[in-house]
Amino acid sequence: MNSVVVEAAVKVKRSPKDVFGYCSDPSREPEWNPMMKRILKITDGPIGVGTRYSAKFVKGPPMVLECVRYAPPTAWSFTGESRALRADGGGRVAPVAEGAQLVMRMKLEPRGLLKLATPLLRRRMRAMWQRDLDNIKARLEAGERVDG
Repeated sequence: MNSVVVEAAVKVKRSPKDVFGYCSDPSREPEWNPMMKRILKITDGPIGVGTRYSAKFVKGPPMVLECVRYAPPTAWSFTGESRALRADGGGRVAPVAEGAQLVMRMKLEPRGLLKLATPLLRRRMRAMWQRDLDNIKARLEAGERVDG
C-alpha cells in the first residue's frame, strides 16, 4: 500500500457553523498546523468548488490545492499536487450536544523517493493529525474569531 490515510475526530464547544467556517478555510491552516509555513489564495471570489491555493510547507516542495467540495456548514474537500505527493483531504462537521463534532481525513500518495518512507510517514501523520485537531479545538474554544 503506497498511500497513507489518517482520520481524527474531536468535539468542539462552538457552533457547527463556526467550526466549519474556521476549518474549511485553508488560509487559517498555518494557525493550527505547525507544518504549514504559508498559504495564499490564487483565485478570486469566495471559497467554493474550484478555489485554488498555493501552499508552502516547512518541509517539501510547494503544493497547489483546489477545493473540490464545499457544502456549508457540513463538509468540504480539497485535493493537492506537488512533485513529492498527491493529497486529498477534508472534513465533516455535525452538531452534538456540546457544540460540534469535527472529523478530518487526509489521504497522501507519496511519489518518487518519498514512497520509500511511506511506513514512517503513516506513523508520523497519525500523531500529527490528532495534534492538529487538538490545536483547532483549543483555538476555537479559546474564542478564536471566525469570519463567515
